[in-house]
Amino acid sequence: MCIHLSNSKRLILVEIDQPGTYWYHSHNKGQYPDGLRGPLIVHDKDDPHKGLYDEEIILTLSDWYHQRMPKLISKFLSYTNPTGAEPVPQAALMNDSQNITVAVQPGKTYLVRIINMAAFAAQYLWFEDHDFKVVEVDGVYTEPMEAKMLYITAAQRVSVLLTTKNETTRNYAFVGSMDEVNPQCPTP
Repeated sequence: MCIHLSNSKRLILVEIDQPGTYWYHSHNKGQYPDGLRGPLIVHDKDDPHKGLYDEEIILTLSDWYHQRMPKLISKFLSYTNPTGAEPVPQAALMNDSQNITVAVQPGKTYLVRIINMAAFAAQYLWFEDHDFKVVEVDGVYTEPMEAKMLYITAAQRVSVLLTTKNETTRNYAFVGSMDEVNPQCPTP
């Protein structure tokens, strides 16, 4: 349902009946890679994993370009790009930054809701020296599955249960690597 408020504003009401991890974004002239986007979490009072975690963390992944999308789209769709080569990002971001700090407590379990809001790039993601359990993919609950690393494509969402080590002698990185060779697999 769309309610027109004036010539330049609209109020859009959407009924969402499926809980999970989502995101909103514009589909107009490449606005979302330039920042018109954000997480959209629909909580479930009957969450089957509710008693398994202490807190939630939202972690967004994205690619960043030094040029604005209208110019990049023009080049991407141009006859001078006959192979359809996608623009190459200048940076990978977590929570729209390159230097995030995530405060966690030792020995606690977190539901980490991961959203790849990238225009093109997929990313590998892992939590240094920690395994985790995948419990939701693209808004659908899953049976918990152990993992050490994720490969998350553009627009994909994955929620994991991450239990932090019960010690404070060091910090552990949340590590993302843009769509290249798997950084933890040896190359032939």
